[in-house]
Amino acid sequence: MFLTDVRIPDSRRLGEVGDGWRVAQTTLNNERVAIGGMRLPREGGMIGPAAATWRERPELRTHDLHQRLLKLWVEAEVARLTGERLRQQLVAGQPGPEGAGMKLAFARLNQEISGLEVELLGEEGLSYDDWTMRRPELVDFTGREAGYRYLRSKGNSIEGGTTEILLNIVAERVLGLPAEPRTDKDVAWKDLAR
Repeated sequence: MFLTDVRIPDSRRLGEVGDGWRVAQTTLNNERVAIGGMRLPREGGMIGPAAATWRERPELRTHDLHQRLLKLWVEAEVARLTGERLRQQLVAGQPGPEGAGMKLAFARLNQEISGLEVELLGEEGLSYDDWTMRRPELVDFTGREAGYRYLRSKGNSIEGGTTEILLNIVAERVLGLPAEPRTDKDVAWKDLAR
């Protein structure tokens, strides 16, 4: 989308003139921390409903599903504790690329956990209570049924930056790997060929 002849008062500008990319990156880093580093209690988030289903419905259990649930429970707990450490580090400064790593873990875990829960519930896991195709007032990951959680978790790979972009951020800014070659890296957006 291109906006032409749009005037915004200086009082509404964030940062200095020409500093928009830095402001956008800071905003995205904060969004990633908010998505992947939210404060959760033990068994909070997607692992809670999956573990509750496991406990309440012993007739659905299999050895394979038990092993997978245990693995995902441990990974969810590690992610939760890592998020706690990240939030403590953020108190001292700006969010960095660590938020990208947390958001990556959050997206993958949500998709794997919700997939396991749908598999555990069988055809019952495919039910979905609201087909009105409207944007909900509140995104509630755990207050609705497994089918909703499964479908909603797919969006976790896109929001706050796609998984592919975040993998590049982690590779370059956290691991220090060389960036992929780009001929447009030092070219202003307005000068890019379209």
